[in-house]
Amino acid sequence: MRRMSHLGALQRRQIPHESGFEEKEHNEVSHTDIAPNNGQLSDLTNYERSLTQMAAKAAEKGDNVRAEKFAELSEKLASGRLTVAFCGHFSAGKSTLVNTLCGTDLLPASPIPTSANVVTVVNGQPSAETVFRDSNGQIHPVRRIPVEQLHSYAVDGEGVTSIQVSYPIPLLGDRMAIVDTPGVDSTDGAHRAATESALHLADVVFYVTDYNHVQSEVNFRFLRSMARWGKPTYLIVNQVDKHREEQIAFSAFQESLSQALGNWDIQPAGTLFLSLRQPDHPLSQWQDLLQLLKDLQPLSTPLMLRSAERSARHLADQFREALHERNSDERALLQERLGDDGEEEARLALRNELERSLADVESAGDRLRQRVRTELDKLLGNANLTPAETRERAREVLEAMQPGFKVGWLSGAAKTEAERSARLERLTDDFNRQVSAHVTGHLKELLRREAEGSGLQGEELEQSLTACFKPVAAGWLRQLVKSGAGADGQATLHYSAEISAELKSEYRKSAAHWVDDLQRTHEPELREQAAIVQTQLDELSRKDAIAEELEKLEASERAEEQRLLELLPSDMDGMTNSELPSPAKVSVATVASLGIRSANRENERLTASELMESVNPESDASEEERQLSGLGAPQGAAEKLERSAELLSKLPALRSVADGLRAKAERFRNKSFTIALFGAFSAGKSSFANALVGKPVLPVSPNPTTATINRIVAPSGEQKDGTALVTMKTPEGFAEDVRHSLKRIGVAKEKLANAGTDIPRLLALKDPISAADLHPRGRPHLAFLTAAALGWNEYGPLLGQRLTVNEAEYRRFAAEEQASCFVAEIDLYVDSPITRSGAVLVDTPGADSINARHTGVAFQYIKNADAVLFVTYYNHAFTEADREFLNQLGNVKDVFELDKMFFIINAADLASSEAELVGVRDHVSAQLLKHGIRKPRLFAVSSLLGLEAKRERSAQRMQTSGITAFESAFRSFSEEELGGLALASANKELDRVDNLLDGFLQSATEDAATREAKALRLREQSRKWSEEGGHNVPAATVQPLLQEIEEQLYHLRQRLKFRFKEHFQGAFHPSVLQDDGRDLKKLIGACGEDLKRSLGEDLLQELRAAGLRLERTVHRMAEQALRELSGIAEMRLEGFSPESFEPGQLELPLPEPFAQGPAFETKLLWNAFRSPKHFFEKDGALALREELNEMLFRAIDDELSSLRREWNVISEATLHDTVRSAALAWSEQLSAFAVSMSQSLLEPGEERMLADLREQWRIIRQ
Repeated sequence: MRRMSHLGALQRRQIPHESGFEEKEHNEVSHTDIAPNNGQLSDLTNYERSLTQMAAKAAEKGDNVRAEKFAELSEKLASGRLTVAFCGHFSAGKSTLVNTLCGTDLLPASPIPTSANVVTVVNGQPSAETVFRDSNGQIHPVRRIPVEQLHSYAVDGEGVTSIQVSYPIPLLGDRMAIVDTPGVDSTDGAHRAATESALHLADVVFYVTDYNHVQSEVNFRFLRSMARWGKPTYLIVNQVDKHREEQIAFSAFQESLSQALGNWDIQPAGTLFLSLRQPDHPLSQWQDLLQLLKDLQPLSTPLMLRSAERSARHLADQFREALHERNSDERALLQERLGDDGEEEARLALRNELERSLADVESAGDRLRQRVRTELDKLLGNANLTPAETRERAREVLEAMQPGFKVGWLSGAAKTEAERSARLERLTDDFNRQVSAHVTGHLKELLRREAEGSGLQGEELEQSLTACFKPVAAGWLRQLVKSGAGADGQATLHYSAEISAELKSEYRKSAAHWVDDLQRTHEPELREQAAIVQTQLDELSRKDAIAEELEKLEASERAEEQRLLELLPSDMDGMTNSELPSPAKVSVATVASLGIRSANRENERLTASELMESVNPESDASEEERQLSGLGAPQGAAEKLERSAELLSKLPALRSVADGLRAKAERFRNKSFTIALFGAFSAGKSSFANALVGKPVLPVSPNPTTATINRIVAPSGEQKDGTALVTMKTPEGFAEDVRHSLKRIGVAKEKLANAGTDIPRLLALKDPISAADLHPRGRPHLAFLTAAALGWNEYGPLLGQRLTVNEAEYRRFAAEEQASCFVAEIDLYVDSPITRSGAVLVDTPGADSINARHTGVAFQYIKNADAVLFVTYYNHAFTEADREFLNQLGNVKDVFELDKMFFIINAADLASSEAELVGVRDHVSAQLLKHGIRKPRLFAVSSLLGLEAKRERSAQRMQTSGITAFESAFRSFSEEELGGLALASANKELDRVDNLLDGFLQSATEDAATREAKALRLREQSRKWSEEGGHNVPAATVQPLLQEIEEQLYHLRQRLKFRFKEHFQGAFHPSVLQDDGRDLKKLIGACGEDLKRSLGEDLLQELRAAGLRLERTVHRMAEQALRELSGIAEMRLEGFSPESFEPGQLELPLPEPFAQGPAFETKLLWNAFRSPKHFFEKDGALALREELNEMLFRAIDDELSSLRREWNVISEATLHDTVRSAALAWSEQLSAFAVSMSQSLLEPGEERMLADLREQWRIIRQ
């Protein structure tokens, strides 16, 4: 198992005094080396033995990866060395820091990613050895390597697995080793894997970040993973010499860092600030770092014990994950059988629901009877069937039934009996009316409702009800008259009550029989329903058994993990966080002494030759004015046109031509020279803009802030130098930004719809959401929403307004997050040489801005700006956001008439040598080439030095900063290229006037008759042209445009297809989907949404670029059609030459990507994921990628098909309208020309005046 067993030689190049320790013989033990006591030795021995047993147990279970790592831990404890790992994002200075600690350049160090391997450095004889991996992945035994090739082996992440270097380093003594790792944010998978493989051996971790990227998402994620692992971790903020107290107070920087760490629930063991390039910097804690390393050495044994315990538990967890993965096929089969009912809670809820359904089915008859009985009791209980009139009829019947009843004195028996019958019929009719009114109708309606759905309906139902509830017969009423009953009031009441009760009793029985009959018709259906529900319950029981099998599988995996953990000693004497040594904090006195501390000019390490493009500036104070004077080149074209117009206006016949020249000159005058700056956050756009302006006007901060668009313009009118015009977002625009960010953090559409446009309600939707549960790309959106909520009461009322503010207020709106998130753009008025030259500097939002609309704004600036400056940071060149932006830039670069792009490597003063600077330039050039940008205008500059040089008016320091080289090249661009375009456009107009003057002069020499005939012919031709129009575009001309639309959409789809893998890997990234206690189901859903977002934004960028190309095509086709029309006009009208026509923009609609879906079901994503190991190391990611690819591109194809039809119609209409508008304008010009020429032809004495004017014209043209 032992990886390092041989040593090789290493030649040493000593760096004096950097380590802070006097050199000692390599075999002399440092005074800080303290041997462990007997108890600690016993703990180490026990742990070593336990780890060996754990390795054997893991191997027995077939997990050789964990077995090897347990063995490595055991071996490490046996070595007795405290392992200190240095990790961090690439180019943070890890390798340089390790070299400085070692006192020699052991390791390759560069601003671009270099270290591809874990390199372990120990104290001892100079030697080096490595473990190699062949192309088949097989590991080869330890081998010595030549000293002179050590750097090349350290950057080989494919063929080399690890390197161990021994070197005389007194600092380390015999009980400490330091480990250098590749960047944790490297895009190279080998780099990430190398770092992760070494962490289980680290006892203490020092995480290194540079000052400008301290609040990077990558940093926080790594630090949190270390906290969860239980590794003692110190944070080192390197390059603190970049701090400028005038930009941000150091106390504020510390507070912001502390708050950010707290938001991520991170509590490092300590934080140190370093400056390796300025060791004497007051904020640099180099001696504190050395002391901390010394303080850690006596604690090596408890630290190693703690590390071994935490790493063993971490490996045990990975061991369980490996078992989990090994059981994945069985688990997948069980989960497939389980289907969507995997959640125990859901199954329990379903069982309860099914059991309720079965009970409902089985008790349906009883419930029907009870329901009818209840309703009938209520109905009959309220029914008064014998009101006073009916009771009177009842009294009459009782009276007639009395013995001795007669009708009159002389009536016979027959007449008496007839009277009895009549009275009984009257009672029968009246009683039936009461029953019908109060009972029968309501009862039948009740039973009709119950009969719904039974199949009993219509005539059959009515017949059954009629047969069941018949009217009472007279005989029935007579039978209820009891013998001997009287006819008084009491007897009448008794009889009335009896017939009512008897009727109600009969109706109850009849209704019960009817319901029984109805229930019998339902029984087959109810039995079928009961059988279905019982089948579902049986299936659920089967799934419960499957779920139990799954749980047993999980339990067996946990049990194996537990058996592994039981091998660990239970009474280990480890170390807690509170016992760790902590470095001293930067003192208040040190911070107070900072003031505004300029960079140490004596220690600048760049020479002019390293930063210059062979430009030798003059040393006088007017150099900057000279360098930037060329930005006004279009103004020279305007002046030339104005002088020409003034001359031509002297001749009445040419006044309309003079008006056209003045209009074009005015357009030149009003056109500002726009310079747009792009780049990721913390790339240094604002500091570079400050260097160009020569004043620190834009706020510069190492902490990310919400983006606003800052335009630096010259003061004018009421806008004084140093003031700013702040344009707040509209309420609608701000609400849309809030809604967009809420969508990005997973707030449901229903909740957004319920909140509507009520911004406080919308902002409240973020409250239940934790940053820890979000996809990394969602966290900036939560930060935006938090800032918006904090600033709402103060800045919400200002939405939709434009505010003129002073400098202090401007900085608040530009830099304070809870204010800037409400701002749309800011115009900052600054008096400086560059603004006086007519230039407008635009500091755009970072390329990684959270606001989707900023990508559209950025594209408009790329399209319309006169110059595009892309700024990348020297020590962190080419982030993911840079790459996305450069894809967009590369797509449209070939569309512009000029190459208007400049690329700036900022903070180049960090270069330690000319070779290093060349390496960074080559790296940037190679990255640009990957994005289709060849032969870039590339400049390495130091914005900080440039600004200081301008403020001190030092030409030499300007030259050293690289700003001079840039401004010189930029002046040439504006004068020769951009200015050339303006002059060419102006000269084209003046050439047209040349032709007109020649025509006028020729006509002036002709005789009167010829001139009169020509004037008549001109008027006639002008009339015909106006009538004919001649401005329709033939179908044959349109067809190539439609073909290009189809081709553009096809090719952009192919490019999206090609980049889909990148989008997928960015969304479903291993750093996001870690099994670290978070809800992985929720996270993988967020990954799916992020994939749709990133692919959708790429689609929009491609469509914008395609729209720009189509706009150029429409312009080109319109120009071709207009050239043909111009030729016709010039042939018909001798001497006429139309003005050049400037076409408008092609306004093409853009879709909202994936607005209509597809929606990714959690089941789809989760089934593909299963576990991080299955997803990333097996075929889970590949299978999901292919499935999502098909789903998403099906939606894209539908969108592009619809878009193609829209674009066809709009593009064709724009082409027709462009040509028609030009033709109409030319018709007016032609009429004016005909009138002017006619006047000239008919007026004597024009020849001499024209000849004089022609001579003056030649002078202007020269």
